[in-house]
Amino acid sequence: MKKLIFVLVYSVAALSIFSYGKSVENEQLSIALSGQYASKMTDASAKLEELDTAVKKTLLFNEADGSSKAREDIWRLSSDIKNSVSSLPMDPSFSTSWMNYLGRLGNFAKDANHATDNAEYHRVMKLASKNLRSMADEWGVATADMVGGGLSIDGWKKRLDADESSHDWAGMGTTVKQYTESDFPLTASESDSMKKKDLKEMKDPKVTRDEAVVKFKKLFPYLSNETIGVEESKPGSPYPFYHIRFAEEESIGYIDITEKGGHVLSFLAERPFGKESLPFEDLKKKAESFLKDAGYKDLVYEEARENNTAWHMVYVRVEPKYGAKVFSDTIHLKIAKDNGGIVGLDASEYIRKEKTEQQPITQKDWKKFFHSGVTIVKEEYAYVENEHLEQRLTHYFTVTLDENGKIGTYAVVVDTETSEVIKTEKLQ
Repeated sequence: MKKLIFVLVYSVAALSIFSYGKSVENEQLSIALSGQYASKMTDASAKLEELDTAVKKTLLFNEADGSSKAREDIWRLSSDIKNSVSSLPMDPSFSTSWMNYLGRLGNFAKDANHATDNAEYHRVMKLASKNLRSMADEWGVATADMVGGGLSIDGWKKRLDADESSHDWAGMGTTVKQYTESDFPLTASESDSMKKKDLKEMKDPKVTRDEAVVKFKKLFPYLSNETIGVEESKPGSPYPFYHIRFAEEESIGYIDITEKGGHVLSFLAERPFGKESLPFEDLKKKAESFLKDAGYKDLVYEEARENNTAWHMVYVRVEPKYGAKVFSDTIHLKIAKDNGGIVGLDASEYIRKEKTEQQPITQKDWKKFFHSGVTIVKEEYAYVENEHLEQRLTHYFTVTLDENGKIGTYAVVVDTETSEVIKTEKLQ
């Protein structure tokens, strides 16, 4: 009996010591995190003032050369403030709006085309300066009692949450969104890009919940016999879809099917994997057979990488006029090595389908274009998005260069009409 009492007393004491230790550890962590939050907030406040000053400096000059340093500061400071704000547990509506404004301000200042159009640059930056001043003032009021670093983590969350805070963060987010729309209105290309991301231009007829389930059963007959739960996407989702959950023996997962057209948006299955590994070419054939059955028939294989259980394959849509790959329209497919079963799919980029247009193809002497030490390994046509979010037809080169005894391989993307080099990327 004495021995039992000793064990119980010892256990309670040990548990108390452990609990106290964890409590002290959590308190120390909370203090450290609170200090980090305060530091980030102070940093954002200081750099917001610097950003306003940098914007004003660029308004002193009629020529882009005079304002180049200040424009670089605008781009750097806007990026720094975004980094500080992104690490704070802020109301999402405000955080998203502010990050968007800062990003567009930095990109506008960095864009040489905007800088050389002096009248337009001054018009935009005068608006930005005025609105930045208002933002700095409101930010100062909203954060005045938070920069000391003495708040608990719960205290920080309450001060930065739109539903619990005394400050109207959501309203401030709406104001910043209005600044974005007035100072940096979307270009036609950016507007089209956003519509594509939201699938707003899809003309496909709607499918019912039952039709979505039928499609799932047709594509995955070996998964669709057991528990099936079907939910519709929440109101406010970028595009409506059906979320179908399944459980079949040792496999569990989901598939999302768009309401418009019944396209497979994404698919994920979790299950134990066997040790067998089928040949890559066999798996590739299974992947391509599945894609055709799913209605994705205008794709070509682009690349693959592997882990210990599966191959991750990338397929790209081909535009028929030029036989050009559209690198913004891809499907990512994950296929199990043990039996060739599809265990993952992301077709969201493919479904958004970029609008491509015909484009002149100017003749060029590539031997003069590239240095004499460059070897062209492969040339093909591809549609690639430029910095203005426009889909441009390009010469897509794979080239090599002798780099001190080692061969460097690069992708070089050249506009077929203007010969602008849109991208140069070193390949692994």
